[in-house]
Amino acid sequence: MKNFLSMAVFAGLLIGIAGLVYLRVGGLPGAILFAFGLLCVCMCGAQLYTGKSGFLPYKEFPKLVIMILANAAGCLLAACIAKYVSNDAVTANLANILSSRQSASWHSLLVTSSGTGMIMTLAVYGARQKHYLPILFGVPVFIMCGLPHCVADAFYYALAALQGNWGWWILGAWFWAIVGNYIGCNLPRIFMGDKFEA
Repeated sequence: MKNFLSMAVFAGLLIGIAGLVYLRVGGLPGAILFAFGLLCVCMCGAQLYTGKSGFLPYKEFPKLVIMILANAAGCLLAACIAKYVSNDAVTANLANILSSRQSASWHSLLVTSSGTGMIMTLAVYGARQKHYLPILFGVPVFIMCGLPHCVADAFYYALAALQGNWGWWILGAWFWAIVGNYIGCNLPRIFMGDKFEA
């Protein structure tokens, strides 16, 4: 359990660092560099909620609850780092993300987050078979489409809180991103059936 928790926190830290580079660079270059986070998660075997949701047996769902909370703790660590290297670009890009999440309805967050989940599972599915292009293309795809990723969002929300920009709406937005990601993560094995190799 100790190793599981530490690797889940580590996954959150990695995604948080990826989120930081996206905030600093922005646009397509930032989205491409974000892929470093997921590449490291797969390389290290870290416990990432969106990397495991589509592969764990459904009965192990409670494990995912612990995982997402530990991922969020790792994102908080990354946010502590980000607080000291924030600049105008970080502030502007973070404000845009927060605005888009706050203005979205719960069903919009649910549906768009499912798109991220599907992309994440397919990216990790490729990495499990030693094909890494799905990660290099998939991560920028969901970012450039504006699809929410619950772990990356945990980093953005943590950074916003450290900057004194907290709102209770964040918990609702994060919840629907978590649920939507989970649904999307499971779409590949639902559609692929027996061809899906967990």
